[in-house]
Amino acid sequence: MQIPNFSDKIPKDKWPFIAGGVIAGALGVWVAGRIAEPYFAPHIKNACRSYLGLDTSGNPRGMGGMENVEAVRVEKGTMTKRINTVGVLRANAEVVLKSETSGRIKQLKFKEGEAVNEDDLLIQFEDADTRADLEQAKAEFESRQYAFEREEKLKKSGHGAGKNYDDAKGNLDKAKASVDKAQANLDKTQIHAPFSGTIGIIKVDVGEYVQPNTDMVKLVDNTPIKLDFKIPEKNLHEIGVGQIAEVRLDGFPDRTFSATVEAIDSAAEAASHSIAVRAILPNENGELRSGLYANISLIIGEKGGTLMIPESAIIRDGDKEFVWIVVKDNQVGLKEIITGTRENAKVEVINGLQEGIMVVTAGQMKLGGGRRVNITNQPKPGDLLSDTPGVAKEETKEAPKDETQKEEAAVTPEVPASAEDKVIKNEAPEVEPEKAPIAPEEEAKKE
Repeated sequence: MQIPNFSDKIPKDKWPFIAGGVIAGALGVWVAGRIAEPYFAPHIKNACRSYLGLDTSGNPRGMGGMENVEAVRVEKGTMTKRINTVGVLRANAEVVLKSETSGRIKQLKFKEGEAVNEDDLLIQFEDADTRADLEQAKAEFESRQYAFEREEKLKKSGHGAGKNYDDAKGNLDKAKASVDKAQANLDKTQIHAPFSGTIGIIKVDVGEYVQPNTDMVKLVDNTPIKLDFKIPEKNLHEIGVGQIAEVRLDGFPDRTFSATVEAIDSAAEAASHSIAVRAILPNENGELRSGLYANISLIIGEKGGTLMIPESAIIRDGDKEFVWIVVKDNQVGLKEIITGTRENAKVEVINGLQEGIMVVTAGQMKLGGGRRVNITNQPKPGDLLSDTPGVAKEETKEAPKDETQKEEAAVTPEVPASAEDKVIKNEAPEVEPEKAPIAPEEEAKKE
């Protein structure tokens, strides 16, 4: 057969382009393979191992190859019943100090962020004019008081006119009112702390001229601090004053604060069908601030005899939850469960499991139905699996009751279990036992 010669059909000037295309295509395939290798290589290896009947360690399945996992037994305990919600911290007392009159700031008597006591002088305005007005009003008051006293003496002696007495009394009252007004204007040139707390950041400067009702600084009392949150109306019968709530804040990720319910609103909100609740945190160090959002877990009761498993044992598929359980021959199977309350990395199991069943808590990703496992965190080397799925038991040997039974135990060697039995019980097969010792009576007969 004659091989066709394509060199005659392809123009010579096209060969460089063809060669370049072949080289570029090969290079592209190589680059694509290198890029995709980290993503597809593990899947290809697992597929090959599954086809060859190997486990993830490369050992043949059914011939001693076992996946290493961690597992624990389902146990009963006590879990608290909770309502989980969110809330916001509120100051025990909070006010924005404002100017009551126009004027120039003469002095600031505090430092930003420091603690102040009730009635401490915080801001002093220029007060020369108001002091002068007060002195003038006091002088006018004294003059009117002398005139009134003179008319009063004349009236008592019977020589004074009643109209003059009434005019003097009216002028004295006006003078006293002028003194009170001048004193009030002078008082407005000083701003005092209405309660003990912490000063915020000042918004004005010394020498600045401010108008009435100007915001100047915020004063906050955060000791204690309030926590406001809402609960659904269906839980109204479960809450009460004095209950404890565990509080977590993003600003303190490693800490849990304790709050006590202080008040429950008298009416539910019509729009949200929720009820406002207020709790109190001591906040003795003043580290919590007003306005922080909080995650709240309100404890409303306890549930005893609850089946619990670690949260790490749960596998989720959509809205369903499953666990791997260890059954006879150290095989595993997937079991659907229904869960309830979660607390401290523990999950309540409502349905699907029984006490004592062993569930896998680590290593689930490499498991499949019917796979055999090696539990690496067994509390006891001799912890054995019974015929009941996941239920453990320990072999115990009854001690001989008398000397005769001791001698029989010494003469009769224990029959070793088969290798198959040892695999079921998660034990390695025993080697051939040594020859049993001869009882003292048999040795005497031989002599």
